Amino acid sequence: MRRAIVAVALALGCGGGDGPAEPGGFIALTDHFRDFRSWPRVAVGEDALSAHPEGPRFVYASQSPPPAGEPYPVGAILVHSIEQSEDPASWELFAMVKRGGGYNPEGAVGWEFFRLGFSTRGVPVILSRGLTPTEGTPYGGGVGPTAQGSGCNRCHAAPGTELDDHILSPLFRPGASR
Repeated sequence: MRRAIVAVALALGCGGGDGPAEPGGFIALTDHFRDFRSWPRVAVGEDALSAHPEGPRFVYASQSPPPAGEPYPVGAILVHSIEQSEDPASWELFAMVKRGGGYNPEGAVGWEFFRLGFSTRGVPVILSRGLTPTEGTPYGGGVGPTAQGSGCNRCHAAPGTELDDHILSPLFRPGASR
């Protein structure tokens, strides 16, 4: 009986999100990131951005941008890497997943943010997730899991970003062609 209780507690605690998903939502799991390095990879610059370190930056996208004026569909994944070396274990990895279902209504509507890393076997893993993902320290100035206007939302939910589905890179905004 105790094993069953522990198993249920562990299963419930593994979500790490910021509340239950509403109908029609998508909750990304580690397996959804497993093959991101096989997705199309696009260079997006080397300059430091707010809350991101400098270095060669790339975006791996699970799908092409939608037509202009349309949002990304629920389930779309964008992984932003800062690749300081050939060794993926040294990369800084961030992601946006179109969760939908009413998630993040006061920020980058529908988007959940992630901090990723690689396991010792080289498999992508979720280090943290939510509105303000951290890895032990505040990321991007966020404080707490519901910090609106800080962390990822500080830039991705800035006024006017809703016109491009909260995507900052012109190469991945709706209507962009590559």
